[in-house]
Amino acid sequence: MISIQNIEIAFNTPKGKFVAVKDINLEVAKGEIVSIIGHSGCGKSTILNAISGMVFPTKGKVLLNNKEVQGPGPDRGIVFQNYSLLPWLNVEENIYQAVDAALPAKSKLEKRALVEKYLQMVNLWEHREKYPKQISGGMKQRTAIARAFAIDPDVLLLDEPFGALDALTKGSLHIELLKMWNLTQRSKTIVMVTHDIEEAIFLSDRIIVMNNGPAATIREIEEVHLPRPRNKKEIVNQEEYKIIRERLLSLLMDKVEIDEEDFFKKQEAA
Repeated sequence: MISIQNIEIAFNTPKGKFVAVKDINLEVAKGEIVSIIGHSGCGKSTILNAISGMVFPTKGKVLLNNKEVQGPGPDRGIVFQNYSLLPWLNVEENIYQAVDAALPAKSKLEKRALVEKYLQMVNLWEHREKYPKQISGGMKQRTAIARAFAIDPDVLLLDEPFGALDALTKGSLHIELLKMWNLTQRSKTIVMVTHDIEEAIFLSDRIIVMNNGPAATIREIEEVHLPRPRNKKEIVNQEEYKIIRERLLSLLMDKVEIDEEDFFKKQEAA
């Protein structure tokens, strides 16, 4: 499905070449949910952008269904933290516009049916005529997720989609995301960037832990074998959940402690 082959991504800056990530190798199977975690600036979103086709590798390549990614396409749906809804369109129109562009062969009636189907799934049908400024952050993100599923992509790319939401709304959206994924017979591949360890464990089949940048690499890949469907209240008491959580915390905190030690050494030397 997704094959990332030894990519490096670098940018030209006034101070010279800046390497964001390097030596990234990753295979993601069809229907798999994979999360990428790490500290800010470690290249998580850069990798997501390479899969989306919005950023091109300096070295290596990204394949989707055995074809090299040459740019953005309707086979990939993207959900951002900031929702990216068009403020002059209402909820229904925001989704219809994406469906109309991605699925031109469908009739207008079929497109409208798709929009209604996914708005019903996220419990927004009754709010379809409201504009982004009239709805909450959670409802905006529901709209964005419904839009991403409605265009029927092979891959769903989530860039910290729940980061700005409160805990209750976030938990509700986790359930809705998995419900929609299950309704596709788990045929959609999902790659998600997150800072939230618990979120990553609850949603994912595998978790990619990044080293700090610049020139960030994959530090470790953690397998999550918790059975599906998952109940958040139940899995937090399971031994495997606790082991994975402690392992991820250890990997992330290890770097923080090293940075703090370096900081105090520099302070003493000064």
